[in-house]
Amino acid sequence: MMNKMKKILLGTVLLSGLALVGCSSSEDAKDSGKVEDASKTLYFVPIVDTGAYWNPMRLGAEVTAEKLGYDLVVKTSPPAEAQKNDKHIGFIKEAVANKVAGIAVSPIEQNMFKNPIKEAMDADIPVITFDADLENKEDRVAYVGTDNVLAGEDLGRNAAKEMKEKGITSGTLTIVCVDKSQPTMIAREKGLKQGFEEEMGADAKNFKWLETIQDNDQSAVSKQQLEGQITANSDLVTVFSLGSEGPDVGVMEALASQDKAGKILHYGFDYTDTWKKGIEDGRITAIVDQDAYGIGVQVIENLVKAVEGEEIDNNIPIPVNYVKADEIEAYGVEKNSQTTTKTE
Repeated sequence: MMNKMKKILLGTVLLSGLALVGCSSSEDAKDSGKVEDASKTLYFVPIVDTGAYWNPMRLGAEVTAEKLGYDLVVKTSPPAEAQKNDKHIGFIKEAVANKVAGIAVSPIEQNMFKNPIKEAMDADIPVITFDADLENKEDRVAYVGTDNVLAGEDLGRNAAKEMKEKGITSGTLTIVCVDKSQPTMIAREKGLKQGFEEEMGADAKNFKWLETIQDNDQSAVSKQQLEGQITANSDLVTVFSLGSEGPDVGVMEALASQDKAGKILHYGFDYTDTWKKGIEDGRITAIVDQDAYGIGVQVIENLVKAVEGEEIDNNIPIPVNYVKADEIEAYGVEKNSQTTTKTE
């Protein structure tokens, strides 16, 4: 009797194991990136897909792909993902292995993404870069997005102009970003300093730039580092945050904790509802905003044209808007309503 029970139990375990193996195989197939119709599949690889900038961009891409009859596979990873570059390069290689119709990617780092993108192009898969670009235009079909140098210049010029109007012609300046090695951040910082110096003129020599803070999109990190800079530099007059929720929140929290709200000017990049919390007490002075939804639309529209053999421009710029603090709330309402209307 005991042996019979053992056989029954053993059989049950074996059947259960087979069932689990079957389930695992099915999930592995699903997660392996296999596509049903490669000729009608596009890969969309943003740096992240959450937040007030990336989420509308993904939405614009998804709506446009569906409208044009293509399946869109979105591949990304969380902001603090370990080995993020390698993971996203793996998404490009996955797309090439699946022989998809086209790839849109935001390269996190220029040199690391150059060869995988060229490999895709060599496999006759058109690649469009967006938000950030490669160094050589020949290595991809087109770039869609903001000219980040020009956007940085716009922010720098406007900030310098307003600072002069307030009588601020000397002091210490600092920048907070997600990742100092990202092409986007490099371009924005370059343009920011150029625009600031051009508008400030002879007084530009009276300012000192501190070491740029990098927080990997972790607000606690930027908060702590900025608090340190504020404590060590009593003449800190302006801080620039170059995009994403980590720097946005971190800067505003540091200004509040150090009792510097409204005393240290803060210029940001991209609209987010987070700014509403800092309008009344002066923790945000003004922002430069990109049309994220429009970038998503233009990326897919142009990628489909390239897939279908049409000639497209090598560079498709998306303009930015300069928005002062007292205009931010109304601007956000209008921006959100436009996105809602486009998806209906």
